[in-house]
Amino acid sequence: MEFYIREIYPWLVDVSSFSFSIPLIAGILLIKKRDSKLFNLLLLYTVFIALIEITGQLTIYLGTRNNHWIQHIYTPIEYVLLAMVYFYSLHSRAIKRAIVVSIAGVSLLSVLTGVLVEDITQMNSSTRMIAGALLIAMAVLYFYQTASKPSFTYLDRDPMFVLSSGVIFYQAGTAMAFSMFNAALAESYDAARICISIIVVLNMLFRIILMMALRRAPVA
Repeated sequence: MEFYIREIYPWLVDVSSFSFSIPLIAGILLIKKRDSKLFNLLLLYTVFIALIEITGQLTIYLGTRNNHWIQHIYTPIEYVLLAMVYFYSLHSRAIKRAIVVSIAGVSLLSVLTGVLVEDITQMNSSTRMIAGALLIAMAVLYFYQTASKPSFTYLDRDPMFVLSSGVIFYQAGTAMAFSMFNAALAESYDAARICISIIVVLNMLFRIILMMALRRAPVA
């Protein structure tokens, strides 16, 4: 464990921090060939991830002791961007209305938990878990829609199917790590680093999936 914390963990965090470049480069290279709403939303989401990662690196460079406040900004905006992707991809009007309500709910919850439950010096575990559960629900609804009315002969060519698979994998995989982070940090930094290790590995995998979704996005 000592070897992992000293040698592997820092390298893993650095690689994860710059893994945003995988979907970002793919998006920039495709920007002249794609002009669909889905592509633009996914590219906007990718740019947002890049800005958050750069901000995180900047706070480390400036010697900030705690940058958990970034997650309090990241979580609601990430939810809004991904929820908008599903808003335009799901056909049911009732589901679309529910998505709009959920956007307002998650935004309000993020503010309230940041003030009353988990302040900006702590990981916003509660908000992340609720937002993650809602995103998983949207992904499952897209799977149901695809099964009911398939629009692609091969599912691996459907950008939303690829993205939804990644959303379920990432949100379900990180739920436990986020829920345990604050308690782990209170016990020791090493325990918290184990939680972060799970998150950064899944970050890298999800960004590869995001790149795959960008490449499969329709032209217009």
